[in-house]
Amino acid sequence: MREPIIYYCINCGVCCNRLLIDRQEVRKGLPLLPGEVELFRKANIRPAYGVGASPKDPGFEVIAYQMRLNTCPHRRFGGCMMHAYRPSICRSYPFVPVISQGLRVVKTFDMTCTALKDRMIDYPEDSVPVQAASVEVENAYYPAVAAITERLLENVDDAWFYNLKTGRWVPFRRLLQLNKLKP
Repeated sequence: MREPIIYYCINCGVCCNRLLIDRQEVRKGLPLLPGEVELFRKANIRPAYGVGASPKDPGFEVIAYQMRLNTCPHRRFGGCMMHAYRPSICRSYPFVPVISQGLRVVKTFDMTCTALKDRMIDYPEDSVPVQAASVEVENAYYPAVAAITERLLENVDDAWFYNLKTGRWVPFRRLLQLNKLKP
């Protein structure tokens, strides 16, 4: 078995650009935990995920937000101007939670990460072991980001996603169907 690749950020900025993801009829932005919305201008923040019978219900709870910009406004002069205060998704990068068949949350990593791409050449495509350089990434930041996805799956019948393309709430099940995932 090969040694894992230890991930160290090289501050290339690739992850600070192309923050909007467009797939099929859906546009998603950089996800933010509720306590992180004040890191960005209010005009650039929209809800992302919510739980409740309907977004119009008084008991509806927004559990995550998203930035609607394609490039982070804090990326300037070749670096992050708020590195010490950056959101959990940025701290956990390149690790991202994805939903696998069977609706389980699995940890993977962003294949566009420059710091990893060049080092993966010697590994077969499906067997690249990547490890964070920081224990905080593994124990605090990634789990906080993954918890949002896990909560949506636990409440899949009452989970909603705010589509930046249409400006409307969509049942989370619709996202699962678009990604060909079945409960």
